[in-house]
This record gives sequence, C-alpha cells and structure tokens, in this order.
Amino acid sequence: MVMHQLRLSGLRAMIGLLFLLGASLNDGLAAARAGEYEAGRRHFAAFVSERPNDAGVAQATLWLARLESDPGTARELYLRVVARHGASPYADSALFEAASIDYAFGLYQQATTKLKQLLSLYPATPLLAETNYWLGVCYMILEDKSTAAVHFHKAQSRGAGSIWSSLAAKELEDIGDTTTTSATQGGYAVQVGSFIDRSRAEMLLSEYRDKGRAGEIRQATIAGRIYYRLWLGPFATQQEASAYAEDLRAQGKAAMVVKR
Repeated sequence: MVMHQLRLSGLRAMIGLLFLLGASLNDGLAAARAGEYEAGRRHFAAFVSERPNDAGVAQATLWLARLESDPGTARELYLRVVARHGASPYADSALFEAASIDYAFGLYQQATTKLKQLLSLYPATPLLAETNYWLGVCYMILEDKSTAAVHFHKAQSRGAGSIWSSLAAKELEDIGDTTTTSATQGGYAVQVGSFIDRSRAEMLLSEYRDKGRAGEIRQATIAGRIYYRLWLGPFATQQEASAYAEDLRAQGKAAMVVKR
C-alpha cells in the first residue's frame, strides 16, 4: 500500500514537472500573440535552453527569430531551424523568412537561392504560390524575365484564387507575357471530390478557402442520383490546372483536371 502511494506520488510529480516545462512554450506563444514580445522571447529562450531535444524547439526557435531585432541574428536562427529541424512543420516558414531578410537587404541572389531551396526541399509547402511569386520578383530584379515568367505562371497555377495568383497575373501583364489570361476567365478546374452529401463538399471547400484557394460546388445527376462535385480554380490553361492537380496528388489527395 505504501509502495503504491509512493508510485502515485512520483507519477503526479512527473506529470506536474512535464506540465511546467511544457507551459514555457505555450506561455511564449501566448505572450508573443498578445504583443508582449520581450516576455515571449524570455519564455522561448528558456524553453530552448532547458529542453534542447524537445520537438517544440523548432517552433520556439522560429519565434525567437521573429522576435529578434537584429536581422543578422534572426537570419541565423531561421537557418538553424532548417539545419537542425528540417523535417519539422516550421522549417519551410523559417527558410522563407530567412529569404525575406535577404530580399529586404537587397541580397537578391541569396534570396533566390533560399527560395529555390525551399521549393526543392518542401514541394508540398503551403507557401508554394507565395514562394514562386517572390522568386519571380527576384528574377525580374536580376533581369531574367523569362525565368521570372515561369515562376509567375507557377504562382498562378499553385495559388488559384489567392492574392499571389492575382499579383503574378499583374506582373505577367507588365512584362508583356501574352500566354496568360485572367484566372477568373479560366476554362479549367481541378476536381478534388464528388459527394452525395452536399455538406461534405461545403466542408472541404471551406478548408481550401481557408488556405486561399477559390472553388465552387457543381451539381451533377448520374443514374438518377445527385452528386456534389468540388472544383477548385478556375485555371487559365490546362497546363496550370494539371500542375496544381499534380501538387495535390503528391500530397496524397484526389485531384483531376476538368473542363469548365
């Protein structure tokens, strides 16, 4: 009986210790999001110092970089996330933000290298459209319009319905690219689901819209049964729609190109 009580006491102490240690990261996030940046920085720094092998270190380091006032130090912290936690869900954001610092300081070739690395290491990143857009901008500054146009087209197809698609379309107009038309006039879409229950199609559409994707639900009757098909897009060309469908399939999602 005494041994059982001791074990329970030890277990409670361990749970309490884990809670206290874990609270450092949560407290840091809460402070940073509340605008209490110095308090957030202290929490993140303590977390990284006390729990260097914890999975949360990648997120804590990312936030330390975001709260760092010195750009050089911030860049080093971002790249540390990529080097030490490359498989974490924060590495793509860290690499993008490191590239953003290079861009802000006029280091366009370095920014280009990092953005290309991002696309190579994280082909399914949700930053795909944004990364391609800024790669296009960098290539424009480096006076390589043909490569810039390639990335602007990718920003359009990967980010259909998003601000990056619209900005890319504007850049293509400015450089006189005649192979593109407005995405809103596109004749193609990517079907990502067909449901008997409309609410399921609406739920999935909401998820894609939260990620900046445009879409619509199309109704079709087959053998007397109504189906609700979710189409994403529109896309200006079949090639753009195919590229986006390929990205989705690489993520294990169903996707096929359809004519609107």
